[in-house]
Amino acid sequence: MKQKCLFLILLFTLILPAPGHTQSKAMAIDSLTIELWPDYDRASVLVLLTGALPADTTLPATVTLPIPKTAQLNAVARIDSNDGKMKDDISSSLVPDGVSFITPDLRFRLEYYLPYAVNNSQHTFNFSWLAAISVNKFRLKIQRPLFASQLTTEPVSINIFSGEDGFTYYAFPEQAVPADQSFSVRVDYTMTTAQLSVERLTPPSTRAQEPGLPSTAKTGSDVNWSLLAIVAGGIIILIVFVWKITTRRTESNRPITSNAEAKKESYAKFCSNCDNPVDIDDRFCSKCGASV
Repeated sequence: MKQKCLFLILLFTLILPAPGHTQSKAMAIDSLTIELWPDYDRASVLVLLTGALPADTTLPATVTLPIPKTAQLNAVARIDSNDGKMKDDISSSLVPDGVSFITPDLRFRLEYYLPYAVNNSQHTFNFSWLAAISVNKFRLKIQRPLFASQLTTEPVSINIFSGEDGFTYYAFPEQAVPADQSFSVRVDYTMTTAQLSVERLTPPSTRAQEPGLPSTAKTGSDVNWSLLAIVAGGIIILIVFVWKITTRRTESNRPITSNAEAKKESYAKFCSNCDNPVDIDDRFCSKCGASV
C-alpha cells in the first residue's frame, strides 16, 4: 500500500506542470507605440516598439512581433512593473515571423535598425506592420532628424508637433489594427549633411525612454569602492578609539592588589627621627636606631 502511494505521488509530480514555469501565448496587445527615428545614432532608421499586454494576460506570456528580414535587432526587453525600467533579462529568439520572447511583465520593448535608401541628399524608407496578433491601440510617430531640412510622409501625417527634446514629430491617429491587417507608411526627407541627430544632443538627451538598454545589474557593478573604503576606515578608527577608552577606564578602576593592601596596613607608624616606616610592634627604627 505504501509503495502504491509513493508511485501515485511520483506520477502526479511528473504529470502536473511545475508552478512558475507555465506560460501562455499572448493573443492581443492592448497598446503599442511605434517610433521611427531616422539618422538618430546610426545611418539607418531606429525603430522603437513599446507595448503593453491586456491586464488579464496570464504571465509569463509569449509574444511574437514582426521585424523585417533586412532589419538588425538591437534590443528585446521587459519593462519592470516595479521600477519602470527596461531589463534585457528575458528569453528571446528569432523566428520566421520575426522575434519571439517570453515576458513576466505586461509591458515590453523591442528595438531594431531598418536600412533606408539614399539618392544624393534624398533619404527614403518604408515601414510596414503586419502581425498575427491584434493591437487594440496602435500609435505611430516619426522623429525628423535634426539635420534634415524637410520631411514628408505617405499617408500624410496630420499631427506635427515639437517635443520637449527639441525634435519635430509626425504622429498618426490612434487606431485598432486587427491581426493580419497591414499598416504602412513611406517617409522621405532631405539631408544636406551626413550628420546624426545624436551629435547635436549636448548635454545628452533627457528623454524618458532612450534607445538601447541600461546595462543589466551585476553584483558589485555599482559599488563605490572609494566611499566604501572611507566608511570602513572610519569604523575601524572608531572601534580602536572606543577600545582604548574602555581599556583606560578598566585600568583606572582596577582594585589594589591584596599584597599591596597588606603591606600598607602593616606600617602603622613612622620614625619620628627619619620618617622611616616601622611596624607597629617595633620599638626602635631599623634605619637610624632611634626609639619609636
